[in-house]
Amino acid sequence: MPKKERDVLSFLIKHRNQVVTRDQLIHNIWGIEFNGDERTVDVHIKRLRDKLQTSDLSIVSVRGVGYKLEVNTDE
Repeated sequence: MPKKERDVLSFLIKHRNQVVTRDQLIHNIWGIEFNGDERTVDVHIKRLRDKLQTSDLSIVSVRGVGYKLEVNTDE
């Protein structure tokens, strides 16, 4: 897994079950001086979702706000 994907996943794990905005991810992962497209976050999220398909973790979109990492428990 590439470093930025690991960084995004790590940040989401630290904030699991909380909604995290794109701006929070950009600021904390890429840094305050990031000068790229905020859709970069979406690409990393998509790749992480693909990799997490067989795990108990899922990244949920919260429309108009950001993303939330959920732990799926089948009890």
